[in-house]
Amino acid sequence: MAQAMEKGRVIELLEYYKDIDGEVSIYRKIISDLTDQYYNLIGAIQCDGLPKGKNNISRQTENMALNIPDYVSGEIREYEAKVQQLQALKAQILQEVSRLKLKEKRIIFDFYMHNLKWEQVAVRNSYSERQCKNIRDTALETLSQRFEKNKIISQFQRIA
Repeated sequence: MAQAMEKGRVIELLEYYKDIDGEVSIYRKIISDLTDQYYNLIGAIQCDGLPKGKNNISRQTENMALNIPDYVSGEIREYEAKVQQLQALKAQILQEVSRLKLKEKRIIFDFYMHNLKWEQVAVRNSYSERQCKNIRDTALETLSQRFEKNKIISQFQRIA
């Protein structure tokens, strides 16, 4: 029973692999939007019409500008950290899958990462569907052990 749970988590992680790039794109867009908002706000503040001090910025603007970066840069740092975690997870998954035997690797990529149906996987790899499923099961057992050893499953659970 424990072995089935392990395989289930590995399958979940392999299926999540496909979504990582989409999540990274979303976070990068958020980072870009936050950065734009920050600079737009600074630009609006600098047009406040107040007497200017050093660097041609009013004291009120300077005080506000000093407070805004803490809030905005904190959010940006959080999203950048999330992007780094996702990219590291993707690299670790790819590294472990690439260490599989060639036939296992091809079947894992075709079925989980390229979303091919079993019939397509079988034709593409010149095996029967049953052989493909057996090869997949062997690969999942290997990945399960490697993912647990390298704590990839626990990283995935923290991120997801």
